[in-house]
Amino acid sequence: MSIKTLGKQSLIYGTGHILTRLVTFLLLPVYTHIFTTEQYGTLSLAYAFIGFSMVFYRYGMDTALMKYSVQKNGESRKKHITVIILSQLITGLSISLLLYVFREPLAPIILGSTDTNWLSYIAIILFFDSIWNLPMLLLRSEQRPIIYVSLSLLNVFVTMGLNIYFVIYLMKGVQGVFEANIVASGLIFLITLPIIYNRIDLQSFDKKIFKDVLLFALPFLPAGLFTMVMELSDRYLLEWLADTSAVGLYSAGKKLGMLGLVIIMGFNMGWTPYFLKRIKEKDARSDFSKITSIFLGILGFLILIVIMWIPSIMRFSIAGKSLIGSEFWSCEPIVSAILIGYFFFGVYVLQLPGIYKKEKTKWVPIFRVVGATIMLVAGYVLIPILNEIGAAYAVILAFIGMSITIFLVNNKSYKISYNWRAVFFPILFILISIQYSFSPEERLGVIMLYPLIWYSLIINNEERMALKSLIQ
Repeated sequence: MSIKTLGKQSLIYGTGHILTRLVTFLLLPVYTHIFTTEQYGTLSLAYAFIGFSMVFYRYGMDTALMKYSVQKNGESRKKHITVIILSQLITGLSISLLLYVFREPLAPIILGSTDTNWLSYIAIILFFDSIWNLPMLLLRSEQRPIIYVSLSLLNVFVTMGLNIYFVIYLMKGVQGVFEANIVASGLIFLITLPIIYNRIDLQSFDKKIFKDVLLFALPFLPAGLFTMVMELSDRYLLEWLADTSAVGLYSAGKKLGMLGLVIIMGFNMGWTPYFLKRIKEKDARSDFSKITSIFLGILGFLILIVIMWIPSIMRFSIAGKSLIGSEFWSCEPIVSAILIGYFFFGVYVLQLPGIYKKEKTKWVPIFRVVGATIMLVAGYVLIPILNEIGAAYAVILAFIGMSITIFLVNNKSYKISYNWRAVFFPILFILISIQYSFSPEERLGVIMLYPLIWYSLIINNEERMALKSLIQ
C-alpha cells in the first residue's frame, strides 16, 4: 500500500468518521438549549461510564480482530475471526446481564441516580455497540470504506433523528437520549449481523487460536482502562473538586474540541492497516517520517481554523437562537486547550508502528499509565486553582507525556529520522497565534499564512513530492 493509497483510504475513512461523529456536534446545540449545565453534566457522566465499560466488553479483542483479519488469509483468517466474534458475544452478554441484575445497588454509585432504568438502558446500549463495532472493523481490514462509511452515516441519521424525536417531540429529557440510542444501536446491530455471519464458521472454534488471540489481546485491557482513566478522570475530578455544573460546562467545551480527536481517529482507520502491511518493508521508516510531517501539518492547520473561529461558531444565530446556548459560551478556552491536547495525541498515534514492529505491545499499557497518572496529578493540582480550564490543561500535559514516553522507547529499537521542524511548527504557530485577539480579516490572514510558511519553509522536498502524489 502506497502513501497515496493511505491518503485516499484515510480521506474516505476520515470523512466517514467525521460525519459519524457529526451527530455529537449537531446534537450539542439541542442539548445546550434544552438541558441545564447540571443536567448535561449528569448525561456526560453516564456516557463516561459507557466509555469506561466498553473497555471490559472489548478487552483488546477489537485490536486482535484488526491484526489477524489483516495478517491472516483463507481458513486461518476465518478461524481467528470466529474465535474473536464468539468470545465477544459470550462476554458481552454476560457483562450486560450482570449490570442488569445488579442495577439497583449500582445505579446510585455509577450514575448518582436512583433511576435503575438508566443502568438497564446502558447495559443494552453497551452490548449492541460492542458487537456491531466488530463487523465495522472487518470492513476496515478488507479496505471496504464505502460500505463502512454508508453504515456509519446510517447510524448518524438514525441516532440524530431519534434523539430529536424522543427529546424534543416526546419531551422525555435525559431518558429520551438513552431510548433513542438503544433503538439506533439495535438497528445497526441487526443490519451488520450478515457481515459477521458470512465470515465465521461456528464449527471451527480452535482452543489454541483462542489462547494465542487472548495472549495478544489482554495487554490492551489495562491499556484501555488507563485510556478511559484519561478520558473520564477530568470529568470525575471536576465533579469531586467542583460540581456537576462545572462538569457540564467542561463537557460542552471538550465535545467541541473533540473535532481534533475525530480527525485523528479517522486518519488512524487507514493508518493502522497501512503500517501493519508496510512495517516490514525496507523503506517503511522513510515513509512513516513523511506521513508524520504531512499529517501533523494538516492536523495543525485544521486545529488553527477551529480555534480562530470557535467564538463566532458558538454565537452563530439560527432563527434567533445561537448555535450553542449562551449558558455554555464561557467554555471557549476549554475548546482551544482540548484541541492542542489532541494534537499531541496525534503525535503519539503516529509513533505506534515501532511498537508493533518490535512486538512491544506490552508497552502500550505503560504509555497509558503515564498519561493517566499525569492526568490525575495535574487535574488534582490545577482544578482547584483554575477550575474547568485546569482540567483541560491536564489533558494537554497527559498527551505530551505519552508522546515523549513512546518516542523514548522507539528511539532505542525503531528509530525514525523525523523532520523536527514539521513536528514542532504547527503547535508553535498555534500557541503564538492564540496570544492575540484578531479581527475577522486578520484571522483569515493568519490562516492563509500557515500553509504558505509550512509548504515553503518547513517541509522538505521529499515531503513535498509525497504531498503532491496525494493531491494528484
